[in-house]
This record gives sequence, C-alpha cells and structure tokens, in this order.
Amino acid sequence: MIYLPVSHIEIPIIGLGTYKIKGFDLCYKVVEKALLSGYRLIDTAQVYKNEKDLGESFKILMPKFNIKREEIFLVTKIATYNHADKCYDSILRSLEDLGVDYIDMVLIHWPGVKGLKLDDKRNFEFRKQTYQELERAFNDGIIKSIGLSNYTIRHLEEVFSYCSIKPLLLQCEFHPLLIQKDLVDFCQQKSMVFQAYSSLGTSDLASTKKLLESETITNLASKYSKKPAQILLKWAIQHNIGK
Repeated sequence: MIYLPVSHIEIPIIGLGTYKIKGFDLCYKVVEKALLSGYRLIDTAQVYKNEKDLGESFKILMPKFNIKREEIFLVTKIATYNHADKCYDSILRSLEDLGVDYIDMVLIHWPGVKGLKLDDKRNFEFRKQTYQELERAFNDGIIKSIGLSNYTIRHLEEVFSYCSIKPLLLQCEFHPLLIQKDLVDFCQQKSMVFQAYSSLGTSDLASTKKLLESETITNLASKYSKKPAQILLKWAIQHNIGK
C-alpha cells in the first residue's frame, strides 16, 4: 500500500468508499473483501447511515484477520444537518456507532447547511462554528485530523483565515472528465492531500458509463491488458491523488 504523508499522519492512497453500502450483511461482505485485498482506509459519512453496521463488521473482522485498530485509517464526515452546536455530539455518536475510541479523520461533508440556500450568509458562520468544534474534538483526542469535502477555493481560504489547526485533506470529485486543477494546486500550496471521490464516475449510471466506456480509457485498457477501472485508478495514483 502506498501512503501519502502529511503533517503527523500517513493516509493510504486508496480507500474503500462506503456510499450506498447499507445493512449489516452487505457491509460485512464488502469490508471483508476490502480487508483481504489490502485496503486499510475505510471512508464513511454520517449521512450514509451505515456507521453502526460498519462498526459491527469491524468488531468481527479485525480480530478475525488480526488487524489492529491503528492499522485502519477511518474517515467519516459531518452531515449538513449536524453543523455548529450539533457537530461535537454527532462525533460522539459516530464513535459509538463505529465502535472505536477515536476517528482518524473527520471531514465537513459539505460547505452548506441543510435548510439554507447556498447564498445564505449564515452558512459562513455555521461552517466556522463547525470547524471550531472539530478543533475541539481534535484537542480532546477523539479525532486525529481534520479534513474538508466539496469545498471551493473561496471556502478553503475562509478556513485558513480562522483555523488554529489546519485541515490536512480535501475530498472532491476528480476524474479525467472533471480535472479540478485549481483545487489540486491549492492543496499542494497548503501541504494538503487532495483525495478524489467518484474516480470511476459519479453515482449516476450514465456518467459512469461515459467514463468507463470512453474510447481513450478502453483503448488503454486493451493496450495494457487491464480493466477500465484499473486504468482510471492508476491515472489518479500517477497524479499523486488519493481515492
């Protein structure tokens, strides 16, 4: 496994995303396959509604494969309905559901707050309060690092204007059909890891097919005797992009 070193931690370059993986049986099967295949980063979110099932799976599978807690890099994300004064308690619930004493990284999932329009000026204050609650959780030792998701350059600059503990990672959509070079460059300037989601296309089937069945991708897959998904993941790795 390749690791991306940043500040005091090392982040596996490839992780298991658990969006749309719900129910204990499915979570167990997916996590089992992932751990056997060498995955050590598990990414979830409060809004995925699967933290408890993942926690039950970890409880069985980690002893089964003799994997220590510190070998797993566990990521979750603050839901849009858990901003500001709800943030800290939501982390405590995530800890309980996941069955762990700490979470390696917690991201703010989205810069907006549920129920507010995107241009509502209150979003800024909620974002700031949420970030400060993450810093409190970091100082209390229940999370080991802070990250962001779906933030633009403007949102990132806001964070760096008030944070006392800097974010170490930005997670955004990134693939050959959506190369967000400005965000990647910003992360490099700030010594942050840029991590992609939807490396194989979005959750929309048509978009995924467009990427996986792209003539360029399929030609490369044929040339190197690989699957299109392997070509896409390798492309991201060669750009030093986590996923």
